[in-house]
Order: sequence, then structure tokens, then C-alpha cells
Amino acid sequence: MQVKLPKKIMPDRLKDAIVEIHYDYALPFEVLLGIIFHNLDDNFIYTNAPFDLNKKQFENLYPQTNSSVFYNDKIKVLCRPNSFIFNFLSSYIGWLDYEKEIYNFLSQIKTPQLEGIKFNRTSVRYISEYENVSLDKCFKFKFTYGMPDVQSDVFTFRSEFSQNKLSIFLNLQNRIRIVNEKDGESNSISVVDIDVLDDNFETNKLEDLMKIVSNVHNKQKEVFFSIITDEFLKTLKPEY
Repeated sequence: MQVKLPKKIMPDRLKDAIVEIHYDYALPFEVLLGIIFHNLDDNFIYTNAPFDLNKKQFENLYPQTNSSVFYNDKIKVLCRPNSFIFNFLSSYIGWLDYEKEIYNFLSQIKTPQLEGIKFNRTSVRYISEYENVSLDKCFKFKFTYGMPDVQSDVFTFRSEFSQNKLSIFLNLQNRIRIVNEKDGESNSISVVDIDVLDDNFETNKLEDLMKIVSNVHNKQKEVFFSIITDEFLKTLKPEY
């Protein structure tokens, strides 16, 4: 299915934009970490503090043990054995700038010392929260239970499917109750979580990797625009 996409979109209510890139490297992770630390410019700061994914409920998906984080004023990078996990620092900077920041990080560490590194898997995952919004009123989903008299305001939906050799994971949570730890008050949020994965490649060329990352991002965006209603999209006031 072809979906006409805006030339530029700044996602509204975006909580995480996680780009994960897996690699193979023969030397121990500690050696790789030392090379990264040595080659990054002064705009990046190193810390071994926990990697904040911006959404507390997703922390368990990315274990914090032995985490090493580099960050600048725009992005943060969790370095793990066999993977780099990117996320924006405090607010989303738009895909074009985000993509440049990812390339900037990888190009600085892709020195002759790391010629043996091979990239073999990448995913792009966007997680958005909508406070006091019901997904069935703004997304193209109708949930029925075979019982016309039953209406559910709270539901969780998960789907996995493939398109163009990409694996797509769609997770929806509607009107989940969240309790504020500070004041104890609760409100409802709905979550749209789209994760697209490509694990059908192996390359040591950074330019080829970035083309793959861009393609995965385009599919992630295509899925989002294929499930949202035109009426609700207008309320998000995207920048074109």
C-alpha cells in the first residue's frame, strides 16, 4: 500500500525515537569502548549513568548494567556489546538532524582501528503518548468482541507483520492509567509504539548503513500515517 507522506513532519507528543544498530567486532567490548572514547570530539560527554529512555515503562527493554553513554546537546548514545542505541536528549530534533547526529557519531569512531566492524541489524522505534485521548477515535482501528453491547475503553493491541523484507511491530495501548509519583493523581494515556526492523544485511560501509537506516525510518513513518485518521493528523499541526 502506498501512503503519501509529508515532506517534513515533527511528530507530536513523541516520547522516544530509538534507533538501534547492531554490529560484530572481534575485539573485546572494553577495547572498542576505549577506541570510541579516544576518537569522539569534545562535543560528546561520557558517563556511566543509567540511560534514560524518556519513558520509564520501557526501561526494562534496555538493561542498564555495564552501560556506557555518550551524549552531546542533541542526542545520547548507549554503547553496549554488539549494539549502539540512539535517542534524542530532551526533545525531538527532527529526522534530518537526528540522522546527521547518528552519522556524526559513527563517522568519528569508524577509524582504521575499527575497519573490522560489521553492521548487521538496525531498527527504528517511535513511541508517542496521547493524554486523555482514545485511539479508536483518531486511529483507523475498530475493536469488536463479538458482543455488540460490550464497549471497552481500555485495551492493549500488538501486531507483528512483514513488508518489503522488514519486520514491523505495532503496539497500541488505549487509556492506560498512569499515577503521578509526586502527587498521587492519575490520568489516562494512550500509546502508539511502532518499531521497524531490518536484519537482512551485513556491511562495513557507513554510507550503506545510513541508507538502510533511512529506509527503515521511512517505513516506520509510512506505517504511522497509514493508521492515523486525516482529521486527527490535522490537530497535530505538523511542520511540512
